[in-house]
Amino acid sequence: MDEKMKDTTEKKEWVDWVSAKILQKAVVVDEVGNMLTIKRAVDRPGARPGKWDLPGGSLSPEDFSQNQQNPNELAIGREIMEETKLEATEIKVVHAESGVKKTKSSGDVLFLALGYKCIVKGIKPPVILSEEHTEFSWVNKQELQNTDFGEDGGFHKRIVDAS
Repeated sequence: MDEKMKDTTEKKEWVDWVSAKILQKAVVVDEVGNMLTIKRAVDRPGARPGKWDLPGGSLSPEDFSQNQQNPNELAIGREIMEETKLEATEIKVVHAESGVKKTKSSGDVLFLALGYKCIVKGIKPPVILSEEHTEFSWVNKQELQNTDFGEDGGFHKRIVDAS
């Protein structure tokens, strides 16, 4: 390889987007197939106040900085634990989508949204909610498919359908 060409190639960084968000949500299933839904608090910041939700959240750079082998799975497991005090096992990706969201504060933001299915021990195990949520319900798949998740572009329903 030409020495001049090598120097130019090594100095370039591969950066297309300055603003990006990775969102994760999980369908939490008990040992007999009941599925968990949790209701968002109305007095907390964020989208869809007072609407039903799936456990989850956004990944941050810290989730990748610990040299973990599966940072996504660790992060969604942590979110489930934080929001419900349930320990998730058999975590697997069942849905993925991406796009661009227009925001007032950051302009165009690239997003990657991942949907998971995971298992928890027991049948309708007790849920201890964080301050982010006010109610929970164990439902069957059809009930979860008919749940009002609010204006989310259909993301939650697509995760449920894939689970």
